[in-house]
Amino acid sequence: MNFNVDNAFALGTYEGSSTRTANKFIVLHETTNIGAKANASYFKNNWSTTQTYVQYVIGDGGKIYQVGADGYQAWGAGSYANANSPVQIELARTTDKATFKKDYATFVNFARSKAREFGIPTTLDAYGNGIKTHKWISDNIWGSHTDPVNSYLEPFWGITHEQLAKDILSGISEPVAPKKTFTNINNVVTVLNGNVKAYATYKKDGSANGTTNIGPGTGWISAGIEMINGKPHYLIGGNIYIPQSITTFNDRVAINSDIPVHAVDHTGKVVNIDLVGGSAWKFGSMSNIPGAGWCYQIATDMFLPIEYAQGSGFKG
Repeated sequence: MNFNVDNAFALGTYEGSSTRTANKFIVLHETTNIGAKANASYFKNNWSTTQTYVQYVIGDGGKIYQVGADGYQAWGAGSYANANSPVQIELARTTDKATFKKDYATFVNFARSKAREFGIPTTLDAYGNGIKTHKWISDNIWGSHTDPVNSYLEPFWGITHEQLAKDILSGISEPVAPKKTFTNINNVVTVLNGNVKAYATYKKDGSANGTTNIGPGTGWISAGIEMINGKPHYLIGGNIYIPQSITTFNDRVAINSDIPVHAVDHTGKVVNIDLVGGSAWKFGSMSNIPGAGWCYQIATDMFLPIEYAQGSGFKG
């Protein structure tokens, strides 16, 4: 089976570990947040400060992004597992059923392909060498992680450990239909009931739309959020933006996902706290965080990427 691997975020010369591995394990992870490209970019740009990266990140509809080099230690599962795993693979989250089917099939088949390449058995979490979940590494060697099955595959898509083991052993010829689905993402924003006849709207360049005003209390479907004049604005039409400050989200942000997402700190490092889909958070300032883009500050050192906010147009 042939795979198209995107090398845009591959570590360069003198980046990452130069230590070769033994060929015992292929380690399977999940990213805990949404989007493979964003995760690969984060690994590429932060490997030296976080001491964390893997060889591959899979997601975004079955795409494969390479970060580390095959056969050299990645930093994803503790020193012993890192030293004995020529390949470690992250599966990025999604809320979209069709995207997940492609991601999961690629995740399974690519892991099988890499195992055969390095002479590793295509058994999951069995005795001896083989393909291992990060949870197996934690249970048997070191750590406290439960990915990818307990943290993502089973609770969000109904893929049990037994199903993953079966798929790892046999491969997937047709994408697997997940047993769970999610409700529609909500991108409706509502204008405040202010003591005005109408509110002004703006263009992307920051100038006012003199002929397009909107009434108090009206609801709009937003296709995205842009930073205009240093403030977040919702896109409600062709080059028509309304400030978040005139909506019911003027002082808070709602998470636009049925899957829990993770915030980042001021360096762009993922904060390992589940933020429940649909929950609302008070926010202060906006910050442009490396690797995460514009974010809402929802705690002292916790920032929510703008793409996870209601009104972002986000669909998983």
